[in-house]
Amino acid sequence: MVSTADFEYNFKSLYKPLCLFSLQFQGAAEDAEDIVQQAFADVWEKIRAGETILNLKAYLFQAVRNRSLSLASHAPLYETTEQLPDKPDLEPDEQIALAERDARLWSAIDRLPPERRRIFLLSKRDGMKYQEIADLLHISIKTVENQMSKALKTLRDTAIRIYMFFFG
Repeated sequence: MVSTADFEYNFKSLYKPLCLFSLQFQGAAEDAEDIVQQAFADVWEKIRAGETILNLKAYLFQAVRNRSLSLASHAPLYETTEQLPDKPDLEPDEQIALAERDARLWSAIDRLPPERRRIFLLSKRDGMKYQEIADLLHISIKTVENQMSKALKTLRDTAIRIYMFFFG
């Protein structure tokens, strides 16, 4: 039987990777979060009912995948003739690894100081140029450059630590 503390630990460690995994099948982050929350609720009910789940992580990824695909197949078709970008077909293990890597990256971004994180996201997520960021935030372009440099160094250092943990 899984304890409440074990379940909470799994929720905290798997929530982001599962959301990113679901997002590969869903168009909206809110839908992906709903799917993951429902998967955790379903698993909790099964555990409380006395069912044994041998590999909780694998079970959750499969449940999220199934629910995501099911909901995606019932979604209305796009009313545009625009092509959706092709995604490479990945094996389920590769999809899980990619989602976990993305979750670690977003966790590292979340740990950046607030102003540095904001500058980084404006640049990398929103595609703004350094001068545009400087104008928007009323700071010098040199400040933007310095903050971006520090953010990238921190993220590189985090990536190296993660790599060394697994392969060192």
